[in-house]
Amino acid sequence: MRRFLRRPALVLSLSSIPLIAGCGGEDDPEASRFAWLATRAEEVRELSFEREVPVRTVTRAEVDAEAEQAAGAIEEDDLAALAATYGRLGYFPPDTDLRGVFGQSRDLAAAWYSPNDKSISLIGEVDDYVIIHEYVHGLQDQHFDIGGLLDDTLTSDAHLALRAALEGDAMLGEVRFLMQEENDADLDQLNWGLLIDAARAAGERILEENELPALFIDYPSFAYGFGFEYCAHNLSGASAALPAPGRPFPFDWSRQDALFTDRIPATTQQILTLDGQDPVVRVGLEEVPSELADRLEALDWDSLGEWLSYLLLRPLDGAPSLGDMRALAATWDGDRALFVRDRQTDATGTVWASAWDDPAAAAGIEAALWQLYGGAAIDGSDPRLGRAEDGELVWIERREEHVVALKNVDEALMPALAEAAFASGIKPMRLTLRKRPSLAAWLSRRLPGLP
Repeated sequence: MRRFLRRPALVLSLSSIPLIAGCGGEDDPEASRFAWLATRAEEVRELSFEREVPVRTVTRAEVDAEAEQAAGAIEEDDLAALAATYGRLGYFPPDTDLRGVFGQSRDLAAAWYSPNDKSISLIGEVDDYVIIHEYVHGLQDQHFDIGGLLDDTLTSDAHLALRAALEGDAMLGEVRFLMQEENDADLDQLNWGLLIDAARAAGERILEENELPALFIDYPSFAYGFGFEYCAHNLSGASAALPAPGRPFPFDWSRQDALFTDRIPATTQQILTLDGQDPVVRVGLEEVPSELADRLEALDWDSLGEWLSYLLLRPLDGAPSLGDMRALAATWDGDRALFVRDRQTDATGTVWASAWDDPAAAAGIEAALWQLYGGAAIDGSDPRLGRAEDGELVWIERREEHVVALKNVDEALMPALAEAAFASGIKPMRLTLRKRPSLAAWLSRRLPGLP
């Protein structure tokens, strides 16, 4: 597979803003440079460091060796569980070399900040604005506890939304730094439309140019481009649709602070719609219904959200009768995936319930899922029951704007399990304890930190 990604924050190089050279003192140029950049990060982000953030430099070969070692240390059972759940749901073929995928995971950054080590790592020589970006992550961590915030996210959807806010905020800091250093100007003079378009385009190129399954580039394809626009709109009022700032300058950076305190974004749709989404519909199951508990055991649950729903359906984009998967995913109103184990056969099955804007959108999802699984109804059987291309049983059913899809569940259990999923058994504001981190959180932990 291709070594897959330049650091996505480098979308800034697509703009008209030139890069800058570092500066330092005569006695210890490197220490002077880092001290100056730390001060500049405080100024552009309008927060102060509570303690020093150590900076180390490593080589690409060292990072690659660490990545290979980390991939080799992943338990085989964890890889098998990933294939049996999210692979079965449709994100990647079951024969994907997952260990090889994780071995490439650190080839995406020029630098990163580690919430665990509270330090910055640079891969070789990097530009000053890259270091500013990492120092902003350090400021975020010292003031808002990045690690704690990420650990508190219960779903993959919520995890990606928070990471988009973190990355967008750090990108604002580096853009402001470049404007001040190179143009003797500030964000009131920024061409917001140009940078937002460039950031979006970079995320799309990540999806188009990489051979990895899209699930494994969920974070870089989403967090930088859409996170930047979300934070730009939050701070200044600018957006792709209306690139002129809608708030007076100087901008109030406490609005950014609030994204990590009392206005933490909860869904990727909230990021994509710039806080314009409708209330999320509670749908699906977080646990096995009591009447089926003698046969089925809950392994895990998740909410995919708009972005991961799009990545699931993206391979079908442009297929006859299906149309634009991005537009279809934008009709997301809520979802819940439950992964179960059959106590008798030890088979793993998937239960994905979802809600969409209207019956027409749900019908599009229903048709897309049949194509995703290569499924066809079994002659003479219930039309909701079919067999996937891989031979496993599927049950795909729509009721108005809701869709339930089951895969690899005992045929005798499917009607009752689907009925329970349609019944929306999730309690309001329920905080279910997780047996393990959400998928997005687990994938993020395979990375060294926040690039």
